Amino acid sequence: MSMLLDTASLAGFLAQSLFIETRVSRSYGDNDSDGKCELVGTFSLITQAFLGLLCLLSLLMKRFYEYPVRRTWPVWAFDVSKQVIGAFGVHVFNVLLSIIKTLPEEWVKATEGEDSGDPCDWYFLSIVFDCTIGVYVLYLVFRCFNWFCKTHLGMTQIDSGQYGPDPHHPSRRAYIKQLGIYFGALMVTKFILYGLVECFETQLLWITSKILLAWLDEYPNEFEIFVVMFLVPIVMNCLQLVLIDNFIQNQVMKRTNAKRHRRISFGGNLNENDDDESEALLPKSSPLEEVSDAQYGSTTRMV
Repeated sequence: MSMLLDTASLAGFLAQSLFIETRVSRSYGDNDSDGKCELVGTFSLITQAFLGLLCLLSLLMKRFYEYPVRRTWPVWAFDVSKQVIGAFGVHVFNVLLSIIKTLPEEWVKATEGEDSGDPCDWYFLSIVFDCTIGVYVLYLVFRCFNWFCKTHLGMTQIDSGQYGPDPHHPSRRAYIKQLGIYFGALMVTKFILYGLVECFETQLLWITSKILLAWLDEYPNEFEIFVVMFLVPIVMNCLQLVLIDNFIQNQVMKRTNAKRHRRISFGGNLNENDDDESEALLPKSSPLEEVSDAQYGSTTRMV
């Protein structure tokens, strides 16, 4: 717990330092900036990178709470790298979309003197959609992709989180296949969400800029970026990563842990069917338990 508090304190200190020392260009008469939130400035990029590191810490903590079956480091790294690569792709998609959607009207509609909005409004809207309805849509699309690849393409080694018999040397071929399926499902999900946003663009942007983020207008751009691209995403993205990790990890291991947790919660009183199924999924503790569990891409923490 003290380590977590130290990490949080360090995060706050670094974020505060970045906020105080970094400046985003604004309109003061002599420059060309229009005073709006900028998504690709130095402060923005550093804030986003720091956010990414904190989100990775949430997945690291989740691994230490896996009990009694815990993924090996190579398997965990494969699972997490899927989300890292996917998050990078989604982030690029969000930033580019935010910039394109808020280009000056003279570029988009050949008119002069107007803007289509603040990029931070679009980025905030994308984050909210990604971390709420987006997770459920991704789950459905991901399952459809897996079903299609198995049924119609005859692909093997695509059961997410399963990388072969040796959890300490997972198969790269299986990983590449699963990464491709996950990334494809993620991009399809983004386009679905983009279509939903486009259908209700005016209403959603008005709610975002005039209600949800209106109170930020009186503060400096740095503070708006800090809130929109750090405070809000840190909570929502951590929750999103944990939820996604639950359905891209090895499902056999997940069910086994759930059954063992129920056994502990109910004082060892599971019905006979649940107990038999649990034992079928994971052998009883023995000196060879780690070897026996190799087929699940995990190791067991002994207590």
